[in-house]
Amino acid sequence: MKSCFSWVEVFHRPMTESPPATLPQPAARSKRQPTMKQIATLIEDLVQLTELDATKRRLDAKSSEFKKLTLEAEGVRERLPTAILHHYDLRVSKGRRGAAKVRNGTCGGCHLSLPSGQLSDLRRDDMALQVCGNCSIFILPEDPKPQEAPPPAAEESAPKPQPRKRKIKAIA
Repeated sequence: MKSCFSWVEVFHRPMTESPPATLPQPAARSKRQPTMKQIATLIEDLVQLTELDATKRRLDAKSSEFKKLTLEAEGVRERLPTAILHHYDLRVSKGRRGAAKVRNGTCGGCHLSLPSGQLSDLRRDDMALQVCGNCSIFILPEDPKPQEAPPPAAEESAPKPQPRKRKIKAIA
């Protein structure tokens, strides 16, 4: 009951008085909470790391191109948080992909359809990093489809085709 009375005291206090130190202050926005721009760059880095790993798998481990890609991948890995890298590396160590793009509403890793709520979360602008519920790899949003050019306008000077006339059957 003591806390109930302290709230009543707060409401009856004049506006010039500061609130007591025991009452909770409104929470300021945490600096650790990622913003949309940070999430977008995080997803871009994850896409880049996935592409580099796929390219490295096709090359010989002793080639100079492989060493270049390894150095580039290390630079990308430094920008990613350790928790995401741990999850990614765990999947890759098992011979799976660490991340896959969504294609036609299905996961690119296990090829099972994703729930509609998760698909709508991926399409939103304030997206967050999603994980597949079945194969637990990172789901990356699909590439936006290129805008198709509108068909060229038909020339107005071209004659319109005339409707066909019906043939009348002669009664014999």
